[in-house]
Amino acid sequence: MKLLHIEEAPLKYLKTLRLHYEDKSGNARVWEMVSRSGKARLEKDLAGGNHTDGPMIVAWNEEKTHVVMIREYRVVAGKEIVTFPAGLCDEGESIKEASIREFKEETGLDFHYLAQEGPRYTSVGLSDEKVHTVYGTFTGELSQKYLEDSELIVPFLVDREEAVRLIKEEEMTVRSAFCLQMFFRIGPLFELIP
Repeated sequence: MKLLHIEEAPLKYLKTLRLHYEDKSGNARVWEMVSRSGKARLEKDLAGGNHTDGPMIVAWNEEKTHVVMIREYRVVAGKEIVTFPAGLCDEGESIKEASIREFKEETGLDFHYLAQEGPRYTSVGLSDEKVHTVYGTFTGELSQKYLEDSELIVPFLVDREEAVRLIKEEEMTVRSAFCLQMFFRIGPLFELIP
């Protein structure tokens, strides 16, 4: 397979791109995708660069019995979706700085950074978006007073029992479901592989 060229078709917040490429049989093909940053960043990544759009934050209490999650209204889904707090990096902001800021905004809690991994793609068939998964602990009291007017977010604490219920009964992002299953060691993976 060989990429031939990229065509940009911008929107307000996203750029739509058409990637013209050659498949393994030499046939000309077109792949459509969206990007937050556009053609220049995609070309850098294809040349070996690496970028991040922001953090997804997995935070637990000192006793490691609860994690913080949010219910956020998502326009595309038309309803609230359960997820870990997350957000975009501001210009010049590090992943650690963005994690602390976004966690405070979305939960009212203080985030104490421990580690990060990534960046990793969120939906590689559709977008070049990549995020870091950031880990740490939290202190403070849940609050919605730091939310932006455009955000409808309810932060809440999740223990093991609630994690099992959430995974079975509520809509959540796939990456949040996996992180929740890993933290509490629940779900089919842990049932199938002792």
